[in-house]
Amino acid sequence: MTIDYKIDENDYLTHQLFVASKSAHIKKKRQRNKIIIPLIYIGLGFLGLLENNISLAIFFFIIGILWFFIYPLWEKRYYIKNYMNFIKENYKDRFGRTATLEFNNEYFLAKDNVSESKVLTTELEEICEIATTIFIRLKGGQSFILPKGKITDLDKVKARLKELADYLKIKYEIDEKWEWK
Repeated sequence: MTIDYKIDENDYLTHQLFVASKSAHIKKKRQRNKIIIPLIYIGLGFLGLLENNISLAIFFFIIGILWFFIYPLWEKRYYIKNYMNFIKENYKDRFGRTATLEFNNEYFLAKDNVSESKVLTTELEEICEIATTIFIRLKGGQSFILPKGKITDLDKVKARLKELADYLKIKYEIDEKWEWK
């Protein structure tokens, strides 16, 4: 099967955010930052209470509570901004190029205006499908990014990828409700 499509910066951003959301290290770091810092402020608030400094205690309690609720919103935008800057710097020459992906049970052949690469299907780790994109993840950490809205005959492509996943005995994950949080 052969498909042609174009990738833009939003497709790369979706990929980066998806990978980050699945990373155990990043999940742990985000959870730690959300909980530990407010606990420190609340602890400082209790120290203020022990010192009979009610205004300082209230200040630290408010900061701790605000941090717990506002920090995740700030952090979400922080990751988006940093990944977007990274993408604009490192992938700017790839935007808008027509890519061709040919695949069968033995290999994937990816071509664009500048390069061509052939990957054996034994290197596939998993296939992940979200509402807007399909990611074909390789064992080395790379991925093929297939934006659903830019692929003709999407149903045939999805059916063929599911067949390939069954043939290779790899996971085909569907998470239509995934979003960056």
